Amino acid sequence: MAQGNGSRGPHILMVMLGAPGHSSPFIQLIYHLRHHKNVTVTVISGGPSLVHLSKLHERGDFYDVDLRIESVFGPPPLYPQDPKFPARAATASAQWQIEFEGVKKRLIQEKGSARAPTAIISDLFVWWTKDTADELGIPWYTVSTTASWMTLSGFVSPLLRTRDLHPVLSGQKYEKLDMPGLFGYVYDLPAETLEWPEFYANITHHSLRATGLLFNSSLELEGAAGSVQTVIELVEQRKKSDPGKPLENTKVFPIGPMAQIPGYGELVKLGEQEEALKWLDTQEKGSVLYIAFGSLGNVVMEVVPQLALGFEESGVPFLWVLKVPPGKTVEDILPEGFQARVQGRGFIETGWAPQSSVLLHPATGGFLSHAGWNSTLESLCAGVPMLTWPLSADQPMNARFVTDFHKVGLPVGEGPSEDYSTTVTKAGISKAVKRLMVSEEGKEIRKNSLRVKELLHQTVSEGGSTYVALRNFISELLTV
Repeated sequence: MAQGNGSRGPHILMVMLGAPGHSSPFIQLIYHLRHHKNVTVTVISGGPSLVHLSKLHERGDFYDVDLRIESVFGPPPLYPQDPKFPARAATASAQWQIEFEGVKKRLIQEKGSARAPTAIISDLFVWWTKDTADELGIPWYTVSTTASWMTLSGFVSPLLRTRDLHPVLSGQKYEKLDMPGLFGYVYDLPAETLEWPEFYANITHHSLRATGLLFNSSLELEGAAGSVQTVIELVEQRKKSDPGKPLENTKVFPIGPMAQIPGYGELVKLGEQEEALKWLDTQEKGSVLYIAFGSLGNVVMEVVPQLALGFEESGVPFLWVLKVPPGKTVEDILPEGFQARVQGRGFIETGWAPQSSVLLHPATGGFLSHAGWNSTLESLCAGVPMLTWPLSADQPMNARFVTDFHKVGLPVGEGPSEDYSTTVTKAGISKAVKRLMVSEEGKEIRKNSLRVKELLHQTVSEGGSTYVALRNFISELLTV
């Protein structure tokens, strides 16, 4: 897979995070680049996503891309203050910046050589890679791998603090938001953007001066929510007040949805858990509720018995990806006799489940999710309605987007999701599941889900906004 004729073709350096939700857009970009000749891609990351990427590369998924993979980043430091979501971008980024120093020195030494990168694409959270791009004199693109409203809330967090709009501490937490590009209630805002001011100030300063800002979203998907549109306006304001350098003539590229759903990205089938899919084959069309809380997050263990009893009481078939804490067994955390009582109607997966394949399966009729952006996009692209139990970061606002904006889902509980662990009961779970899966209201929500799926299909089809933005971005990226 060497570059042809010894010529200097495009060499893209990608700096991605190891969590699946953050790495998925990067992997999909590599799939798009495989249709172009003489392209080199170096991926710097760490963790399970790098292992996954290596396996895809080994089986030849990326064709003629000269793909080079470097494991640089260690696991993120734990954030024990939050057992539901035990990682924070700010602390992880600080550690990875130190680990990247050796790579940075090497890149600067190789500046101008045939080995040097011609552009850098990085996760928004590793904002410090822009300094390397500046020293090399090459374009720097940053990817917002969370929802655009989280990125926007980071950009405007000084204003949020000035107005005392903290989702937990503010006396206005139950008020509706009235800021461009942000929606829902004050308690839906991502607290992290207010609690780590220096980190988000650095993200804002560097991102608004990127060569390009990439969003895993589309203008049509966001509609009147308008977060990407608001970012575009902020970028234009910055360029008027501070034109910056030639490579800081920032463009915004809404290139999403990028998801492991046919039509929106490559459906990666690698080491699939066949037992879960075989069990789905035995269930009626649209009858099964799929339950998963993402790769990093999880509900607190005290809630698991209430969830289990609620699923049992609902009478709805379910496929549950259940994370079992170290030193515990499934029997330790589930109610006594539960598995025997739901045998045949419920399938419990304690390992990994092929989420995209599950969502695309005809038997799947709903998705109880933490509303992470990657999971939300996959559900929207598959036309599967959602029950939302957000845990952290952009998830409360993602859930609001699902339930109130597009009306393609229902919340599991009422009020701030931070209260769900103490307010959601067995009866509440059962009621929410039945509302989504078997009620007339659920039928309307399912119709809305199919409407949004069609809307998204139009954005990625020839002439759609995502189709155009993605091709414009790749054309710019590969121009050396």
